[in-house]
Amino acid sequence: RKGSLQRVSDIPLDILLEIFSHLDPHDLLHLCRTSKSLRTILLDRSALSVWKRARQNLANLPGILGVLSEPHYASLLFDKFCQVRQCVFFS
Repeated sequence: RKGSLQRVSDIPLDILLEIFSHLDPHDLLHLCRTSKSLRTILLDRSALSVWKRARQNLANLPGILGVLSEPHYASLLFDKFCQVRQCVFFS
């Protein structure tokens, strides 16, 4: 449904970030892909704590490697595609 996310922009940013921090990283990845505004919010440095908390919401995840950002780490764990050129992904 076109425009169904428009009202999300009416919610104050601090409230949105608090809500998002209760999700898991897979959900955050999906949100990033729903609209440009949510992508901008979730990929901003101010949302780093949201990604960290979302990762902590899942038990038994391996620690993040220092070279990856939180969103890239989530993508590595949950996406079924590879962002590396000439990557062969077996599922």
